[in-house]
Amino acid sequence: MTPSRLQARILSNREKKKGVFLMELKAPGIARSARPGQFIMVRPPHGSDPLLPRPFSIHDARDGSVSILYRVVGRGTEQLSGLGKGQALAVTGPLGRGFPIRAGNYRPALVAGGMGLAPMPFLAKKLAALGRIPKILYGCRTKGELLGPSTLGAVIATDDGSCGRRGLVTGLLEEELCRAGSCRVFACGPWAMLRQVSLLCQKSQVPCQVSLEARMACGLGACQGCAVRGVHGGYLSVCSDGPVFDSRLIDWEQEPPL
Repeated sequence: MTPSRLQARILSNREKKKGVFLMELKAPGIARSARPGQFIMVRPPHGSDPLLPRPFSIHDARDGSVSILYRVVGRGTEQLSGLGKGQALAVTGPLGRGFPIRAGNYRPALVAGGMGLAPMPFLAKKLAALGRIPKILYGCRTKGELLGPSTLGAVIATDDGSCGRRGLVTGLLEEELCRAGSCRVFACGPWAMLRQVSLLCQKSQVPCQVSLEARMACGLGACQGCAVRGVHGGYLSVCSDGPVFDSRLIDWEQEPPL
């Protein structure tokens, strides 16, 4: 489906915790066609600095609106954080390939690290609509970095043990993979986490879909700025071939620049 290019009005832009914002945009066309794991490109409104739009996972889509969860990390996101209700942004989307969601008798495990939580609410909602209630495994370095996991009923791991289980979220996944019954894994987070998730799933022969993060300039696959190396050689564009991939297709030894 051809992505929409539009001026989307901001419905809300709330700081959920220091430096992390949830923005809701009025975009009926995008909301109707969006699938979990897809993203939108958003251009800040102030002139040409920064020049390029920014990619954001679709956090949710409902009632003619889409929302994004973002952290302030540079000029573009700093500009976004200062915008309010009624202001307009240039938005393109939905873009990329999302998570493949299939009916069937399986147990979905959603694994998120840090800001990798962003696409999970939308995915969890769609899985639940098919009768597949997911278990969300969520990891951060410390309690102060958690992004509202209580609203998702997540099982939590923190590196320092300040909330939930002490250790990595991949430790929670190892336990989940040992349970009886068919399982499918959907993951988003840092490269090192995704690499370990992929290894664990391959060892257990469990299907695993990963959403990759990479620098993007166009969001359409034209500039090749977000390429990652495939396991069979050659390169895959995160924006157009992904951002969601079967984890077995990625060469995990070649981390892309961020």
